[in-house]
Amino acid sequence: MKRTGRTTIVALVLGAIGTLALTGGAVAQDTSGTPATEQKVTLNVGVDSDVTSLNPYNLCCGPDYEYLSLVYDIAFDFDNETLAAAPRLVKTWTPNEDSTEWTMEIVSGATWHDGQPVTAEDVAFSFSLVADNGMPFYKDYLPFNPTFEVIDDTHVLWTAEEPTFAPNVPAYIPIVPEHIWGEFVTDDPVETKKAVKVFANDEPIGSGPFMLAEYEKGQFIRLEKNPDYWGGQPASIDEVVFTVFGNQETMTQALKAGEIDYAWGLKPGLFNSLEGEPNIATRAGDGGCWGNIAWNFGGQGPKATADPTIHDTAFRQAVSMSIDRQEIVDKVYQGTASTGYSILMPGSNGSWVTEIPEELQFNYDPAAANAMLDEAGYTDTDGDGIRNGIEGENLNLELLVISDVTGSVDTGKLLEGYLADVQIDSFQTTVDTNKAYDLWYTGEWDAYVWDWCPDPDPDFMLSVFTTDQCLGWSDGCYSNPEFDRLYELQQTQLDRADRKATIDEMQLMIAEEIPTMVLNYWSDLSAYRTDKFDPASWVPSPNNEVGLYLFGWTNDTYMNLRLVSDAPTETSSPGVPAWIWIAAVAAIVVIIGGVMMARRRGSEDEA
Repeated sequence: MKRTGRTTIVALVLGAIGTLALTGGAVAQDTSGTPATEQKVTLNVGVDSDVTSLNPYNLCCGPDYEYLSLVYDIAFDFDNETLAAAPRLVKTWTPNEDSTEWTMEIVSGATWHDGQPVTAEDVAFSFSLVADNGMPFYKDYLPFNPTFEVIDDTHVLWTAEEPTFAPNVPAYIPIVPEHIWGEFVTDDPVETKKAVKVFANDEPIGSGPFMLAEYEKGQFIRLEKNPDYWGGQPASIDEVVFTVFGNQETMTQALKAGEIDYAWGLKPGLFNSLEGEPNIATRAGDGGCWGNIAWNFGGQGPKATADPTIHDTAFRQAVSMSIDRQEIVDKVYQGTASTGYSILMPGSNGSWVTEIPEELQFNYDPAAANAMLDEAGYTDTDGDGIRNGIEGENLNLELLVISDVTGSVDTGKLLEGYLADVQIDSFQTTVDTNKAYDLWYTGEWDAYVWDWCPDPDPDFMLSVFTTDQCLGWSDGCYSNPEFDRLYELQQTQLDRADRKATIDEMQLMIAEEIPTMVLNYWSDLSAYRTDKFDPASWVPSPNNEVGLYLFGWTNDTYMNLRLVSDAPTETSSPGVPAWIWIAAVAAIVVIIGGVMMARRRGSEDEA
């Protein structure tokens, strides 16, 4: 319908100006968070390996810890700026004068997914379950024979036999409900540990921001948001689905097709191929991870098959000199990694890292490697072109490579050639992460190509090489009493400089003895779609230019991610007084003589 232009246009302009006058004229962000859709919002994440277990005491690898941190509350969180200890279910922790006692204050109002309240008794129970029974994946977070006493409804007293900084590591302990896990506790720690670890936990009850809704082994795991989460609700996400892909090529195609929103742990070639793809962004993050060749020293049990030659430090040093780290970085990681030597990372472990001197790097030098092997007595005694080991047999090492660990298989192929150049025979056994986890426990391998992504504080990574971690976190049951002594010493050193000096010595010891050979520090390669979720709402962890959006140290992305349609929009905020706007309009009307233009704020309509 046609109207008289002047009356209509003036009314529109004055109406718009009136709105500006009421709200102000400056542009601001509307963060009201009003949902633009009532449909269920799903974050679809692609992974190439399944969770190892739903039992928080049987975890192993990346997807396991993402599941753990979403379904369960960890006692302490990580500060997203510094990666220091931060509040989570434990909101404060206060030491006494000599740090032998820490009073932990628990948040109020938290509930388990089955509706029962989370209590101080649950927190004390969770800590005691680990400490009293030596649960291998967590026990070194709780040194010096600690006890945990409930003081009142919201406070637990942590008492250790020696001064300790353990809460500040932080102590990465999942809090579990005593009314479920208490039935496995007996007076015998061995029986308790066994009962806890064999529990399938098919219907996990945690207190975290998400709850298990559905799990198909080898296919997907679906988590729904916890409507009663004490820490608040996600900004947009109703559920998270981790879909397991048989290969990364399929996962990459699913990302391109919009079937998933995020593809995690990509191979360098696939990662690079996504550069410039419409509606897709890539991110090379620092996950604090390093690739390694770990040696098996045996001792896991009757099935262990380690070659006894591996116990000879000279043999391990010679093998190190046969391996071209730089070629692995160039060919396998295509420039997305750097050569490495220390078990601590320059990025996440930063200030704790010591420089490994050149004489302890055992860099690529095949001639020197051959000479060292000759000097150590590993010669070809029968003339078949293969050196003989300690017991006179041909050296033929089984290399365990892992199909869903980026770089493992391709590195293994190069290793076969390097070893052949120094007259050592080898063969590869290729398995997925779950099978590798089983073989790791039984010791049915000589060396494997895997990786580590340790905590920001060095305590955890150092603990891996202690004798007590055989059948726990230890790669291959390496044992050195002097290293064990130094590990316990650094746990008592409240003075940072003193602790740093001890940790430096431990790094040099591992570099020289090579129970594991650090190959490289690699980047976490991921890609994500930009047309479903607001790119500005992905939160890096830690909060820097190379922090991880997912599979990092915090749950911040899950809690803050917003749909593009829910992204903050431009609205008006206090600015120029209303009378000025009205006067300006009147002047324009007089000067132009009624010729007006109504301008559409396209940016708001599209938001």
